[in-house]
Amino acid sequence: MDLILFVLVFLLAILVVFFVIMFHKMKKLSKSLQTQIEAANAANKAKTEFLANMSHEVRTPINAILGMDEMIIRESNDEQIVEYATNIKQAGKSLLAQVNSILDYSKLEDGKMEIIPVEYDLAITINTFIIGASARAKAKGLKFNIDVDNNLPMTLLGDDVRLTQIVMNLITNAIKYTERGEITFTMREVDRNDNNIDIYIAVRDTGIGIKEEDLNNLYVAFKRVDEEKNRNIEGTGLGIPIVMKLLELMGSELAVSSIYGKGSVFSFVFSQGIVNNEPVGDYKKRIKQSYKKRNKYTFPSMPAANILVVDDYEMNLMVAKNLMKVYDFVPDLVESGREAIDLVSKKEYDVIFMDHMMPDLDGIETVDIINKQGLLKKKTAIIALTANAIAGAKEYYLSNGFVDYLTKPIDAEALESMLVKYVPKKKVLKKAISDVRNDKSLTTNDDERNALIKIFVSTIDESAKKLDEFLEAGDIKNYTIKVHGLKSTARLIGEMSISKKAEALEKAGKSEDWNYIKSHHMELISEYLSLRDAYEGKKNGKKFLSDSDLKDALYSIIEMANVCDYSSTEMVLNGLDEYEMSAELTEKINNIRNLLEKLDYEAVSKAAGEML
Repeated sequence: MDLILFVLVFLLAILVVFFVIMFHKMKKLSKSLQTQIEAANAANKAKTEFLANMSHEVRTPINAILGMDEMIIRESNDEQIVEYATNIKQAGKSLLAQVNSILDYSKLEDGKMEIIPVEYDLAITINTFIIGASARAKAKGLKFNIDVDNNLPMTLLGDDVRLTQIVMNLITNAIKYTERGEITFTMREVDRNDNNIDIYIAVRDTGIGIKEEDLNNLYVAFKRVDEEKNRNIEGTGLGIPIVMKLLELMGSELAVSSIYGKGSVFSFVFSQGIVNNEPVGDYKKRIKQSYKKRNKYTFPSMPAANILVVDDYEMNLMVAKNLMKVYDFVPDLVESGREAIDLVSKKEYDVIFMDHMMPDLDGIETVDIINKQGLLKKKTAIIALTANAIAGAKEYYLSNGFVDYLTKPIDAEALESMLVKYVPKKKVLKKAISDVRNDKSLTTNDDERNALIKIFVSTIDESAKKLDEFLEAGDIKNYTIKVHGLKSTARLIGEMSISKKAEALEKAGKSEDWNYIKSHHMELISEYLSLRDAYEGKKNGKKFLSDSDLKDALYSIIEMANVCDYSSTEMVLNGLDEYEMSAELTEKINNIRNLLEKLDYEAVSKAAGEML
């Protein structure tokens, strides 16, 4: 009996020890798993922050480029110039689509990519494919064949942006992996009914082909087939995985056939809604006709609309203002969240476009204050205007008090859709573009660049002062935001030395490296301030300015400003620089010059009239 009891006690002791050991092992394993989960979450957060920064960096300078190009399209009467500008616009959008591949893959990974059906002109979409591909093919000495069914419908309903992204990825891949021979783009009808059409698209090349055992690697992100042979070919390896995920969202799939050493064919069939059954015909002729018909397009007219745009950079405000002037209103423009709060407390707005990344108060903090103080009218729509296009950004802004989301660079069509959607219906009229003056506010690329340079130079003293103040106050957050903006705007006008110095200080700010900032701050400020004298130049040999000469100049300024002639107005103002003037008169002329630099022609005319 004693022996049995002893054995039982012994076994129980062993079990207790076993469970204690297992408990500690499980606890240790749980802790290890938790550590790995935290590490994975940290890595994912770092990736998200990197992608958000990348998105902002790319989109901010392109905002001004595409915005000014849109004004050329709207305001030029020269058909050839409009064609060139339209090609720039299409190529710019294609470039953005390529740069956004990593961002898009992030969205696809998170299940946040959306297919957004819109009406689109098939000829223009095809032209987008061809513009982006033909130049690259020609540069490699490849023949580029186009086989498009002329009986395809002229206007379709679908996501033309994603379709363009799919086709451009396939064509770009074909060109990259083909050293000699040809690329053939095919687009033809498979089937249709009254409301829908199935279309077959194929991209055929005479390139290196794909081994049978490598076909499965096409679907692997960041991996290229036959890597040893193709080590000199650039790319992220995301093209085909993105294509496949997008096609899946569109209810289609990618078919691949290839003979190693001879070439490949990538194809798919997709469905689109039919808006206009008229045959597209020769897509090149259709494009030409669309240029000729542009003056028949009907723009909404909103003269009573009250719009506020908030952005801490004047260049972005200038782009927004110029895009909106065709709708017969001039938006209020402010450069900070505090100015926005002040205006909102005094005036009722229909729509507020609010930038996110701003010093002092950012866009989200500004909206929060507006809401807490009860300043917002029920019908006012606050729209996030931002270069942040990362996956989940839309949901982020909607959850922080915004009603909608518009990315930079601003797309003119998207902007118009926002205005039509949120401006009260009673304020939205209709007018033909031919009823609007075809002003020449920005007649040449030189004028555009000069206008941007003038804005840049006019902000040098204030920006340098702010940087000094942020450094002295130890405000690393706003210091970093300020040099971030300086980096982008300096790059936009070609001042790369300033841009690189600002970029280095921005990196130091993000890592809170005060030693680097303090050591290199004055180096940036000195070069930054020196630009002012370099651009403005020295003026001497002043002449006497009579009342008669002044009146003639002011009348000329009013006349030129009334027809939005930037170059002529600037020429008159530059002519006044040759005359000796009192400090008061100089201040008034400089005020007119500042208004002109902001392209506010109405204010220029008014200021000159008040001087008379």
